[in-house]
Amino acid sequence: MINIRQFRAEDAEAVRDLFAHAQDDDAESYSHTQADREGFHEYIDGALNHDLAHVEQSYLRRRSSNFWIAELDGELVGCIGAYRRDDDEAEIRRLAVDRSARRRGVASKLLDQAEEFCRNAGYARAIVWTANHMTAAIAFLRHRGYHELEDHAFPHTSLTLFLYGLEL
Repeated sequence: MINIRQFRAEDAEAVRDLFAHAQDDDAESYSHTQADREGFHEYIDGALNHDLAHVEQSYLRRRSSNFWIAELDGELVGCIGAYRRDDDEAEIRRLAVDRSARRRGVASKLLDQAEEFCRNAGYARAIVWTANHMTAAIAFLRHRGYHELEDHAFPHTSLTLFLYGLEL
């Protein structure tokens, strides 16, 4: 059974490990050039050393923001955050699901939780960033009704970030 609950301080290390391993899975499909690998690892390191190093401060203490954990049979298998951008827009961040729990509805339940929170907080839109090599994530977002808003190519790499949005 999948249980979604709010992040607790004792989850910090497990969340960082989960996110790093989930991103490593994605990096395997995106190891085209050294510049590509370096760019992608820079993104992962940024997440691990910034907001995921301080989840309570970055999400739980930030107005109209939150962070959740997914447990499957008592094991931490997923995470997601909703981060206030401004009064009208929240960014859904750090969605990650352990490889062992994929295709079991964990990502859907996490995204349901984040979207419901955003609606209840009064946001008009939720946005999500993803990368061109994360084809499963892109298909998932499109299936959920998200539409591409813009893209940003990284110089000297084949990495492109896509911004998707959902009107709430």
